[in-house]
Amino acid sequence: MSENTTTQSNTTPTLVELDPTTLTVDTNVRADAGLTPAFVASVKEHGVLVPVVAHRAEDGTVKVLMGQRRTLAAVEAGQPTIPVHLVATPEEADWLARQVVENDQRTGLTETDRAEAIHQLSLLGVSPIRIAKRVGVDKATVETTLAVKANATATEALSVGLTVDQALVLAEFDGDDEAQEQLTAVALRSPDSLAHEASRLKKSRERADVIAAAQAAATERGLTILDRNPDAYGYEGDAVPVAELAKPSPTGPVALTEDDANAVYVGAGWSGEVVHSYAVLDWKACGYSRRRTSGDYGAAGGGMTEEQKAERRAVVENNRAMEAAQVVRREFVATLLSRKTPPKDAARFIAARITGHAYQVGHNIIESIRVAKGEDGPAWAAKRTTDPTMVALAAVIGCIEADMDRGSWRNRPSGAGEYLTALIGWGYTPADVERLMVGDHQTK
Repeated sequence: MSENTTTQSNTTPTLVELDPTTLTVDTNVRADAGLTPAFVASVKEHGVLVPVVAHRAEDGTVKVLMGQRRTLAAVEAGQPTIPVHLVATPEEADWLARQVVENDQRTGLTETDRAEAIHQLSLLGVSPIRIAKRVGVDKATVETTLAVKANATATEALSVGLTVDQALVLAEFDGDDEAQEQLTAVALRSPDSLAHEASRLKKSRERADVIAAAQAAATERGLTILDRNPDAYGYEGDAVPVAELAKPSPTGPVALTEDDANAVYVGAGWSGEVVHSYAVLDWKACGYSRRRTSGDYGAAGGGMTEEQKAERRAVVENNRAMEAAQVVRREFVATLLSRKTPPKDAARFIAARITGHAYQVGHNIIESIRVAKGEDGPAWAAKRTTDPTMVALAAVIGCIEADMDRGSWRNRPSGAGEYLTALIGWGYTPADVERLMVGDHQTK
């Protein structure tokens, strides 16, 4: 059929042969047409075997709806005509949705392609629920995708191969280039570890923010901020801790307090809490005297060897890693307990904990469910539609979680290894520090 015969209304689908160079390839859900040399060579030799789908616009131009890749390949291959299936002019939202489904059924869309299509549908005023139905994904995926497209950092992350969920994690670190580079590397190298690394970085950032706020408050008080802790072994700076100084009084020298300090070190302590080490600069000019010297502690106490210092650093890092892992683990548990049916071997796990560790399950049951499931735990447990095995599992898990803290990797609470082994069997990916409580033979 010639092109001239297609000026009729497009309400009836019509198959025609058209010059591919005359077709208009509008914005397509594919960011990359994927014109491989092999595909172009095939089109050059055999032509376009599957008709492209297009519609004729009011201005007479023919716009491709499905078949962008075939059309472009035909142009590059120099094909004089290709088969075109002319159909009725669609609504733009329907067109985009059909492109998503059609491309997914053939070669599959990239994360970038699908995200852009969902974004375009949203711009056309289509609700997340309707987008989900049209393109065949769940509503949560649509909402996550739109959140990613609203963030430049997350959108860029899609282009390097990250998934929508991974890109959304990076969006939380806007402005922190170092963290984003680190998370991108983790996502590409070991995607199962991304949640743990993100949690660790969040905790580190929160700690840094608290320290910065404490330093700002100290600066407002007129104190000089020290970059090293004067109370630390081996300190060789000019500041002297207030505990080592005295000031004159009518009854004799009296110990200084932090109110007498003119300098302070603010940092993270052994357990991760913010510590203040108050000191005095130019203590002689202030009229103070030494109560004791660092030599009183050094040789006699022996100080810390390099090996002990390294051990202490390892303890601090593992404590922080465990604290970050707890966030990820409890999020997994909350999701696990949101399922309609219990995970495999849940009843056996519950029975083993109750019979073998009855004292541990003696915690307040309602509070333990809250720990495991979140603030809505008690209400969830009271619902008649909630599986009673899930309620029992939440109570047992909550009791175990109540015994776990940042130091659990060292002190190994009762049943922690068995608990983590069960979570791994139910799909949890543990942090490296958590594996210390499980054992290599159980994590393989």
